[in-house]
Amino acid sequence: MKVRIARTLITALVAEILAIAGLVIAVALFGPSEAEAAAEWAAETGWWFGPVAGFILCLVGGWFVARGATSDHVVHGLLLGVVVAAIDVGLLLAGGAEFQMVFVISNVGRVVAGGVGGWWAGRG
Repeated sequence: MKVRIARTLITALVAEILAIAGLVIAVALFGPSEAEAAAEWAAETGWWFGPVAGFILCLVGGWFVARGATSDHVVHGLLLGVVVAAIDVGLLLAGGAEFQMVFVISNVGRVVAGGVGGWWAGRG
């Protein structure tokens, strides 16, 4: 099996950037205009936005990474999910976030979604 390392790393970074950018855009469009209230709204909205966006982006990213692979499509997708989850955990640790079960569920969801995306690519 030839692992597509560059494609996986770039897709993982793009997925994480898009999830964060999506939250920023949502705050800009729908959140309050004052900075302190917007930061609080972003933290509250991030509880559901982050896991949902992460799942969707890893699903599509897993498909993208595994698409065209000659074999082991699910492994390619799972690898993407693991890399995205690792980036997310790194950002959480760097930001000083306290442990919360939603972070575990969200990152497990990313790995599962990547695997499903890889499976999806293998079917087509």
